[in-house]
Amino acid sequence: MPVLSPPRIAAQRLLPLWGGRPVLIAAGLFLTFCAGLLLMFPPLFVQETELRLYDLMLADRAAPQQSGIPVIVGIDEESLKAYGQWPWPRYRLARLVERLGELGARVVVLDFLMPEPDRSSPGIIMAERQRDLGGHSPSPPSVVTDENSQRLARALAERPTILGYYLDFSGGAAVGAGGAPRLPGGMVVTALPGAGAEWPAPTGMIRGMGALTAAVGAEGFTNAQHDLDGVLRRVPLLLRYQGAYYPSLALAAALLASSERNLRLTRDASETELIWGGRHIPLDRQGDALIDFRTRNPFPYISAQAILGGGPAPGSLKGKIVLIGAWAKGLGDSHQVPFGHSLNGVEVHATILDNILSGTFISHPPWARGAELCAVLLAGGLCTWLFSRPGFLLPLVAVAAMSGGSYWGGRELLLSRGVFISPLLPMAAPVIVMTVLSLLKYGIEARKVRQRDRELIQAQDTVIVSMSALTEARDKESGGHILRTQRYVETLARQLATLPHYASLDEASIELLAKSAPLHDIGKVGIPDYILRKPGSLSAEEYDIMKTHTLIGAHALSRTIGGTEYPEKLAFLHFALQMAESHHEKWDGSGYPRGLSGTDIPLAGRLMALADVYDALVSRRVYKRNYSHEEAQEWILAESGKHFDPEVVAAFMARSAEFVRIAREFADEG
Repeated sequence: MPVLSPPRIAAQRLLPLWGGRPVLIAAGLFLTFCAGLLLMFPPLFVQETELRLYDLMLADRAAPQQSGIPVIVGIDEESLKAYGQWPWPRYRLARLVERLGELGARVVVLDFLMPEPDRSSPGIIMAERQRDLGGHSPSPPSVVTDENSQRLARALAERPTILGYYLDFSGGAAVGAGGAPRLPGGMVVTALPGAGAEWPAPTGMIRGMGALTAAVGAEGFTNAQHDLDGVLRRVPLLLRYQGAYYPSLALAAALLASSERNLRLTRDASETELIWGGRHIPLDRQGDALIDFRTRNPFPYISAQAILGGGPAPGSLKGKIVLIGAWAKGLGDSHQVPFGHSLNGVEVHATILDNILSGTFISHPPWARGAELCAVLLAGGLCTWLFSRPGFLLPLVAVAAMSGGSYWGGRELLLSRGVFISPLLPMAAPVIVMTVLSLLKYGIEARKVRQRDRELIQAQDTVIVSMSALTEARDKESGGHILRTQRYVETLARQLATLPHYASLDEASIELLAKSAPLHDIGKVGIPDYILRKPGSLSAEEYDIMKTHTLIGAHALSRTIGGTEYPEKLAFLHFALQMAESHHEKWDGSGYPRGLSGTDIPLAGRLMALADVYDALVSRRVYKRNYSHEEAQEWILAESGKHFDPEVVAAFMARSAEFVRIAREFADEG
């Protein structure tokens, strides 16, 4: 006789020894380590994000001009409209310089490159006409007179002036005047060993023509260093060319306006500094200084047209350093800077000059990376420890505090001390650790739930088997009957599930119906042995007693369900209760014990009714012969709409071959 046993569940640990807190700690530390690697070897996207974050914080630092000394004179649209296209004849520039001297300018800075003669000078025009149109041989270049440049040179020589030039790093040859650029008189640079060793080395330059460079008080390079996103944030203040140090246009202007012209370059383990007087200007490894940008249009601005037209009052520029540069949009001297703004080159030089004169600087010292790394490791480690423990609210608050505190701390350092320590990865590390560990914790908890569900299912199966064993102990013919009817019910349910109006018959319901089937005759434990094991037909009185097994089983299951503190945990027994009570009801209402009819009979009872009868027909008993499958099928078809639900009969017909297979596979011994 077959012996019922619970379905075997593959033995596996859904939560292995490494699947709890240790794996959370290991994952968190690994993520923290990765964040540290991103900090030390930042990829392009990290660098770009850091620059954007720097711009965001720098916007709160922007302030008006601090020194009150730089003034901008622009070649703007009004000037071009009044005096013609650019470049202007140099006699006009000479007049502009002279007018600025009359207005009291202390130093005049020309942000122009003028390496060639002025082609608007009469002598140059005549020489070019003779060359291009024939006639007398043009005079040698050394003989051609450039009156306009000479006029400008005289104007430059009469007052402190500075002319811009450009240092080339691409291997180009020198253009313009030969020799070394002109330094402010008395400028001395003292550099400690190793200072400037990593600075880029120029290979050539574009200077003004010799007559102009010889007349000015000093020259300054106009080079700017754009970052990888094309935004101008830093500039070199000194560059080494052919063994000597040369100042930028802004630094040269500051030196020319001051009697202090001694510069010192120092470098210790932490950073490089350019010291001028009492000012310590921080430089990065390439010798660049971060620009402390001012608010939009912070400098006094005068149109060149207004200067030439005699507008400003005499002495209005006394003590000022005046920077002359292209201002009109069509002249192309524009740079993208933080805050999403564009500044003219002369504005950039004015900003750098104001930084130098006011002593306001921004530094990103080499030790900043170490501080950022410590912050990343601390934040990642703390976040890992918090998220490896139970609970979620405290770690979430801690992550918000760490990320917000990193940004606030970095912002305050930049605003109050001018020190930039990137808060990007100290902000991101706890968020990344939180996100990954939260998902991991969710996965671990989900696995725990699945494990508990499997254990619950196994407990359910054990309960069913244990209760079924009671029936088997009383009725020796019930073992094979229980196995067969269980599979008959499952087969019928799966066929019905293909019909649209049985859409609610999902996989879980089908499994519960199959599990419940072995309990359909549980009430037989209350039937006396002389009736239950009687080999012949039962008398009417005995048959009435036998019919009570449906109510006995339903009552027992009802008490089992209601007798627990958590009846929802035994919800799987509801199908068993319906099946035990109603599997002898008939579609036409002539069954027992309630005389239910049609769909008032629970589906579990309708399925078991056919499965029970079919098994009884095809199984041999001491009091009857066994029917063939065809005979049983014919009998069931005849009872469709009377004993059985027609749709259940149709499901039986669709799966009749499977019924045959089940009957053979689980046939009684002998």
